[in-house]
Amino acid sequence: MNPATRDEILSGLADAQAEWVTFAATLPAEGFFAAPAGGWPPVTHLRHLTLTHRRVTQGLLVPRPALRALFGRPDTQRTYPELVTAYRAALAAGGRAPARYVPAPDTTPSEAARAGVMDAYTRGAQALRAALARWPDDRLDRSALPHDLLGRVSARELAFFTLYHDLHHLRGVQTALKSQALEIP
Repeated sequence: MNPATRDEILSGLADAQAEWVTFAATLPAEGFFAAPAGGWPPVTHLRHLTLTHRRVTQGLLVPRPALRALFGRPDTQRTYPELVTAYRAALAAGGRAPARYVPAPDTTPSEAARAGVMDAYTRGAQALRAALARWPDDRLDRSALPHDLLGRVSARELAFFTLYHDLHHLRGVQTALKSQALEIP
């Protein structure tokens, strides 16, 4: 995958988010709510992604002149592969999600809880795509937004990050569950 344009990013986000929903909805309850050794359960990943989607959506909805006044112009213009490399390097150097993006553990696993988490994730993903769709492609490189691990990034880079972030968490969960020999689709 190597999206470049806003529409390619939107398509990639829709695909990644649909893949998450399909994967999570087909997990047995023990696979959805149980944490693999040393990791988060899928429910926590989805809640984490919902929190990050909300924050990115908020940033994308700030008027562009206000973004430029607050954060200036971006320092970089990385491609998707370059952004992914920078994010992986930040993680390898010990970077972790700030506490505000780490949801509290779920205490009452139920189908109602699963439905609520899935609904919140789906609504958040749709809102994120709608906020990104409001940006003309040529404007994505003109405004900066803050990122906790990557510093000031362009709106395009933040969209790249969000796409990769969803896939990063999905692949991590899939790998962890496979290593635990839980039944996954």
